[in-house]
Amino acid sequence: MGRTGWLAGWVVLLGVWTACGRTLPDDTTSELLSLKPPSFCTPMTCESQGLDCGYAIDGCGGTLHCGECAEGQACGGGGVPNVCGPMPCVPATCAARGATCGALQDGCGGILDCGACATPEVCGGAGVPNACGPPACVPATCEALAKTCGQVADGCGGVLECGACGPDETCGGGGTANVCGRAPCVPTTCEALGKDCGPVSDGCGGVLECGACGPGETCGAGGVANVCATPLCQAATCEALGRNCGEVLDGCGGVLECGACAADATCGGAGEPNVCGTGTCVPTTCAGLGKDCGRVSDGCGAVLECGGCLAAQTCGGAGVPNVCGKAACTPTTCQALGSNCGQVADGCGGMLDCGACAQGQTCGGGGVANVCAAPGCRPATCGLLGATCGQVADGCGGTLECGTCAAPETCAGTGVPNVCAPPEPLCVDRDLGSALPVSLTGSTVEARDDHAASCGGAGAPDRGYLWTAPRAGTFTFDTARSAVRSVIAVYADGCGGQELACASDGISYGGGARVAVTLTKGQRVLVTVDAVAGGSFTQGSFALHIDELRSSEAGACFDNMDNDGDRWVDCADTECRDDPRCKGQGCAHHDLGSALPVTFQGETALSGDGFQGTCGALLQQDRAHLWTAPKAGTFVFDTSPAGDPDAGGHALYLLTGCRGTELGCAANPHPTTQGAPALKLTLAQGQTVLVVVDGMARPDQDTPIRYTLHVTEWVSSEAGHCHDGADNDADGRADDADPDCRGR
Repeated sequence: MGRTGWLAGWVVLLGVWTACGRTLPDDTTSELLSLKPPSFCTPMTCESQGLDCGYAIDGCGGTLHCGECAEGQACGGGGVPNVCGPMPCVPATCAARGATCGALQDGCGGILDCGACATPEVCGGAGVPNACGPPACVPATCEALAKTCGQVADGCGGVLECGACGPDETCGGGGTANVCGRAPCVPTTCEALGKDCGPVSDGCGGVLECGACGPGETCGAGGVANVCATPLCQAATCEALGRNCGEVLDGCGGVLECGACAADATCGGAGEPNVCGTGTCVPTTCAGLGKDCGRVSDGCGAVLECGGCLAAQTCGGAGVPNVCGKAACTPTTCQALGSNCGQVADGCGGMLDCGACAQGQTCGGGGVANVCAAPGCRPATCGLLGATCGQVADGCGGTLECGTCAAPETCAGTGVPNVCAPPEPLCVDRDLGSALPVSLTGSTVEARDDHAASCGGAGAPDRGYLWTAPRAGTFTFDTARSAVRSVIAVYADGCGGQELACASDGISYGGGARVAVTLTKGQRVLVTVDAVAGGSFTQGSFALHIDELRSSEAGACFDNMDNDGDRWVDCADTECRDDPRCKGQGCAHHDLGSALPVTFQGETALSGDGFQGTCGALLQQDRAHLWTAPKAGTFVFDTSPAGDPDAGGHALYLLTGCRGTELGCAANPHPTTQGAPALKLTLAQGQTVLVVVDGMARPDQDTPIRYTLHVTEWVSSEAGHCHDGADNDADGRADDADPDCRGR
């Protein structure tokens, strides 16, 4: 009928219906009302609209289903409705990342500000990124430095008092700084030590004043004691930088949030970065700025991450900010290192030859690496002799002052000279107050058998300590690193109280045990350290640790205790193994650097049992030494007791780290110059090993020993090295005991 005719008919029909009023039947009316004009709309499709997911309209009153997105995508995920895009990023939080300070990425392109640390803690100070901790500097001790007299710098700006020498000796007299000897001592200088500020030991019992720093510098600010450096960075503020929007670098590695602009302005809109203005800001790129590392502003209120540098380069190392480069290295000198013999790394990848010693002297003969000295009498120590009080002879004509006893103990209380012991049975040896954490060392030798717990201890000497919980919580008590088959028990309310916990094991190695106890604030307990009676190692050196139970060992990887109660201590715990200091820095008693040759004299008294090799004995105290190869080559590590008839039986083993792979192990219960432990090992330049000397003087009880450790470059014959005390060719015979040296 055509479009016009049809419409005309429709109009006439409506007119008739209207004129007739309600004369049409109801069903006729319904049919008329159900009639609709034909549609002239053409529906759209998903494809024509560029849609690939979800529900959409077709433009003509209908609905379209455009499909589902693939795994890993979301409908509208890229910001366009009904179009598949990446899943929206959910930013991390400081709490989720375990961060309490500093700035870090949120995983979605933003920066989190996790706050600042309270003085004196610094961000990352304990070696854990974005966690508050104490500053890195840890003062040394006279014992750790192997110094026995005069004043010595502790490495953190303080001065140690290491005692006085006996008759006929002077401090440094034998050629070793701050070690008693009989020859006159020549004081060193600030220049020779490479120091330019503060007090420094002169090596002869005196202290050098090396001056003050100039404007803008402070003494030791760069992390090197007694060397002037620029102080720690002072972060800028948005106001000081004249910025009022977006993210801005604070000049110290952090990011400032400088706010947002009003609706009629944009950040950087006027052409000045991070300043609100009218106009459109076009962000720059790292490439556009010529930067390839670190963080820089994009000019429009955001911070760009320009990446990191290769191992040999640092960001800004060549003097251009945010550009990778390598700074020029200034080699040190033998004089600056205080070395006068052997080979020493120059700090820039090279080697220094510091010369040879005069006849009658050896390189390191006095116990200081790369310093000439004549081997002389080696005095004993109180720890080696097992003396805890009174005066004893040191074996070299001198006298040792071994301290006084704390009441109620008396010197020789059980009849053993120079050993503190209670004259009568007692319950408490010491009140530890409410200190937390607790870490103490002691000995049950000559103690009395005052306690017996449900899990053992009857018949063995023991010690008892009072401790008060400073707050409500669950606390761990352990004896990790003990050189005794220890039993630990905790009793409520002190002496005579109910036993709360008892264990004779629980630490995965050594003779340690552990328990965990829940206490209320102010609750006092008695902690006893005992031993399994009826066998070997029933008395000896022990360590006692108390700490609040933690969920993780991380952050406490070098305190010698089982903080989370999982049996694994420090670097043996999986939560600590990735800490860089577990490569050896965190557990070494001595860092020998990269000196060559090395002659180091030490002893294991008061060291604890922290290591165990595949050879040697169990439950003996040991000593660890960190050494780094100054060049690629084959090296010999030996403990020949040349000139020291009192050296005790021991094992020598090399590890790749605190709980690393063993690279070799040798032992002898009766070492001589013809049978001392020796190991030969090929290393790359810069490769570090942990050298452990472990006692084995007695098979049934911990007995401290003293030793002499040598590190030399391997040679095929001892000839030419017949007076250095070392086993240079690793054949088990040193100096005159080697056929290569006979007749020479």
